Amino acid sequence: MRLEKVHEAELERRKGSARKTVIQVIWLLISFVIAYFVSTLVIFSPDNGLLTHDQVYRTLQLSRSSIKEWMITGAIMIIIVFFMQMFLVIGFALASGEGRRRPGTPSLYSRHKDPQDSRFD
Repeated sequence: MRLEKVHEAELERRKGSARKTVIQVIWLLISFVIAYFVSTLVIFSPDNGLLTHDQVYRTLQLSRSSIKEWMITGAIMIIIVFFMQMFLVIGFALASGEGRRRPGTPSLYSRHKDPQDSRFD
């Protein structure tokens, strides 16, 4: 009986995980698409870009034979995606009730059911 309660409590706890995972994957894909356009159109733009591949090679003292240009663009994309994910985390902390709730605040009621509690059986 207690094992069933533990199992039910765990299923209830994981109930919203699938939706959150799907949203996170979609946000990650959107972030990579945005990062690609930002890195190619703003940072490495041939006309008026902020940076050129030659500057990156000279600054980091990389050899052109070992590191390809698409690898540098990919590294810049990963950095941009990392910053976008940090904005997602900060937005979650500010916007959602779970994010605003301070851990360890005393309360008379627990948010999690105790599977060992058998008062109402």
